[in-house]
Amino acid sequence: MSRDHNTIYLWDLDKTYLVSHFESLRGLLRVPFESGADKIAVPGAVPLIKGLHRTGRRSLQPVALHFLSASPPQIGNAIREKLAMDGIEYDGITFKNQVGNLVRGRFNALLEQIGYKTQKLLEHARDVPAGATEYLFGDDWESDPFIYSLYADIVARRVGPELALEVLDVAGVHRQHSRAVRSLLAEPLPRFRVGGVFILRQRPLPAQSLSAFGRRLVWFDDYFQCALRLYGAGLLDVGGVVDVARDIGLPPSELAASFAAADAHRTVGRGRVGSARRRLVAAGMMLPVARGGWFARGASGVRRTLGQPTEPLGGASALPDYVALARQWSYRGRKDAVRGEAVAAADRYVEAVADEDIVPRREPGEGAQSHE
Repeated sequence: MSRDHNTIYLWDLDKTYLVSHFESLRGLLRVPFESGADKIAVPGAVPLIKGLHRTGRRSLQPVALHFLSASPPQIGNAIREKLAMDGIEYDGITFKNQVGNLVRGRFNALLEQIGYKTQKLLEHARDVPAGATEYLFGDDWESDPFIYSLYADIVARRVGPELALEVLDVAGVHRQHSRAVRSLLAEPLPRFRVGGVFILRQRPLPAQSLSAFGRRLVWFDDYFQCALRLYGAGLLDVGGVVDVARDIGLPPSELAASFAAADAHRTVGRGRVGSARRRLVAAGMMLPVARGGWFARGASGVRRTLGQPTEPLGGASALPDYVALARQWSYRGRKDAVRGEAVAAADRYVEAVADEDIVPRREPGEGAQSHE
């Protein structure tokens, strides 16, 4: 990584940049045989990344882009072909050695992501220039909110090596990753910060599940909402917001509904993104929506005049309870939860059968032969 990059974007690939169907066996089996032309970008992702690059160049803030994937390197050529077709400039891609896990019998490691991604993020952190700001993009399909937030707090020195290793142990990560993380944390990391964690809801999870990670994490339901937040933070220009909205292709009424939803769940305040709102309405891409309050509009105007973000990203909140969250977000935790639900269901069934009040009763003579 070049040492002059002071803004770094790290992007998950599957379900964050590429439309992926790992939830179905057919979709999973099709992946190794796809070419770059077969792969589809998540609507809005391509113009958003291009807009971040463009805005960085205009503000003389050199930008680096890295991809972190849980896919195997065997499909790397198709991924690179797709990125080239989309015109995406990037500085590196990390793939997961799934074949190595399979050969060595590490079957749980095939599906467990917390150990793998935490290790790769910390390896990546070794090359981040001191003083840089990093922004992380993922989805809620697996464990990105947990992994990215834990990594951000390790970088910020809010989570030390002892707590980090305890969390990984509770999460049930494979010992190869725990050993690697222990080694990486034995040496001090460069001084930089994670400025924001951006999560595209794909399941989607209840908002309260994501709010446990504090203000640093921004969640959204489409990349238009994300673009509005990045515009408010000064990382994306208004043209980038328009390009993302055009790529998503929502009708004007639905785009207005998405705008209102972003304001309602506090992804961004409508009074902070007035220029983007006016541009979209004037272009006929979005139906008119209510303006924000006069105070928010006035404060945003002052900040814009001073060349400052109209809505800076939130900093870290109180430290999340990562030990408890590991039980919720890890592959082990999900398995334990399913097992616990199955045991509880079996117990309820046994109790119900044992309750004579609900045991099916036979009518007189039912099921028995008549004897005269």
